[in-house]
Amino acid sequence: MELDKEYNRVVKNRIRLTVLIVLCAVILFVVLFNYFKITHNGRTAFKEAKNVKLALNMLDVEYYAKDKCVYEPGKKHGLSNESIERIRGILENDGVVDIISYDKELKLVTCFTYQIDNYKVTYRYEDGEDKWDVDFFINLFDY
Repeated sequence: MELDKEYNRVVKNRIRLTVLIVLCAVILFVVLFNYFKITHNGRTAFKEAKNVKLALNMLDVEYYAKDKCVYEPGKKHGLSNESIERIRGILENDGVVDIISYDKELKLVTCFTYQIDNYKVTYRYEDGEDKWDVDFFINLFDY
């Protein structure tokens, strides 16, 4: 009788330990999966933002020949509707580009943001170097 109780206690403890190990493994898997998913999509957004930079430079060269500029400060995103459509045509995605600053002497976009899904990539040209920031946003509330 006493032996049966001891055996049942050992079996229950092993079951609890097994459940705890499986639960920890599942939680670890979910955390790692989400981490790698977020970083992979962040790298994809970063690559797309680099393509945006190239497209802006290309359009600026093209507009220079027409005595125009890619940057239009009076517009919502700092770009004309034609420029937005051209960039979307080149990149084939629905990301939002906002030009923050433009250097008229260098004919160069010195700061812009590119946002797609929950990712925001910020480009800055400072001290002769390109600087990039990739941010991930989590929606906390929906009213």
